[in-house]
Amino acid sequence: MDLADLRIFRAVAREGGVTRAAERLHRVQSNVTTRVRQLEEELGVQLFIRSGKRLHLAPAGQVLLGYADRLLDLAQEARDAVQDFLGRLEQIAAR
Repeated sequence: MDLADLRIFRAVAREGGVTRAAERLHRVQSNVTTRVRQLEEELGVQLFIRSGKRLHLAPAGQVLLGYADRLLDLAQEARDAVQDFLGRLEQIAAR
């Protein structure tokens, strides 16, 4: 499981389906579907309950969504901290 998997999973969960998640992520539907299925296989659980074209979070998906949000937020925080650090270095070097 990597951050890209979690981003895709979160998008599907928030959008309620693969089509809208794929559009939001600028990916093809088949890629999103494949990544979700691979994540389910890797974890050994069903993350979504499929109801027609709509997807609803399964109990395991609800658990994972909380962790996905935290991990993705933390990754963004780390990126922001590094960029802030680099900005301060550039300011020091410009003096």
